[in-house]
Amino acid sequence: MGNNFSVDTGELGDFMRTLKKAHDSLEEVRKHMNQVTSDPMGTDDLDQACNDFQEHWKYGSEQIAEQTKKLTDSVSKTKQNYEEVEQALEDAFKKAAGKARSK
Repeated sequence: MGNNFSVDTGELGDFMRTLKKAHDSLEEVRKHMNQVTSDPMGTDDLDQACNDFQEHWKYGSEQIAEQTKKLTDSVSKTKQNYEEVEQALEDAFKKAAGKARSK
């Protein structure tokens, strides 16, 4: 079962960077949307529809940004854990090889 298991920590790092960019983009969109008002749009119905959309988008984008941040943090911790395990295994193999040579 364990013979086919491997983790590419470089790919995890790329995934983290992609998630961070997505989070940053959402933050930027939210910042810009907070500066936009529907006042000059036209009719009361259109103004209300724009305001409703902005409120829904704001809430939705906040939720997506929050979940993206949590996922980024989890992937970062996972990557760090795999790197620590790889280093510990490498150190253990070097130590065992050194003992075998000294016999």
